[in-house]
Amino acid sequence: MRLSARSRALRSLRAHAPELADAAVGELGQGLDNAAFLAGGLVLRVADGDTVLREAGLLEVVAAHVSLSVPAVRFADPDAGVLAYPLLPGRPLLGRHAPAGIARPLGRFLRELHAIDTAAVDGVVPVEEAHPSEWLEDLDGPPGLVALLRETVPDPVRRRTLAHADLGAEHILEDDGAITGVIDWTDAAITDPALDFARLYRDFGPGFLSDVLDAYGGPPESGSFGERVTFFARCAALEDLAFGRESGRGDYTSAAERSLTWLFPPTAS
Repeated sequence: MRLSARSRALRSLRAHAPELADAAVGELGQGLDNAAFLAGGLVLRVADGDTVLREAGLLEVVAAHVSLSVPAVRFADPDAGVLAYPLLPGRPLLGRHAPAGIARPLGRFLRELHAIDTAAVDGVVPVEEAHPSEWLEDLDGPPGLVALLRETVPDPVRRRTLAHADLGAEHILEDDGAITGVIDWTDAAITDPALDFARLYRDFGPGFLSDVLDAYGGPPESGSFGERVTFFARCAALEDLAFGRESGRGDYTSAAERSLTWLFPPTAS
């Protein structure tokens, strides 16, 4: 019988950090494909076993190249599917307005991340096509909005980079107006860099996206980049809307509903 996420976290804690075996374990939250717990200042993120080993290797590479903090892995337990790291300060930006001034450090961070030689993570992260049409498979949402997406599928990317690929508000930590960390690298891949701008657009709006791109040095390519950012942002908003409603996570639902006001024309329904 498959153990629950909490049971896997507890088993891994006893095996790799026995000094915390008696610590109280609290739930930090659940995402689309993982759950996180906190024990004695140690985050225990439960996901797929192979995923945690890859993520541990990736974080070591990324930390050496970027100016924002990422988790410093204490241990990775593939048998339990647990990645453990000291709790970073701050709290996620999900459901909150972005403090003034954080767009520029995010833009610099993405420039640094996308400049990492993909050979450094060969075999650590997958190569993903990120063909826009694939995002429409099983996409649920208001019929008018889904129809609009089917009519506006952009051309795919030509040059892929290392990307976080799930850089939404829920994975950006903030404290006292400053970014304190970027977490949850489960979906990182050599893929379309537009994915890293799409969720920022979804969560914080067009003005924020413009500031991020300015700090980045401008769009990384001509062609369909802007169209892909918009397309992926729209798809991601509908995904979060469905997730929030199905899971009862009102924070996801509210954030997604708010983003629809700038992601879709007022006449779309």
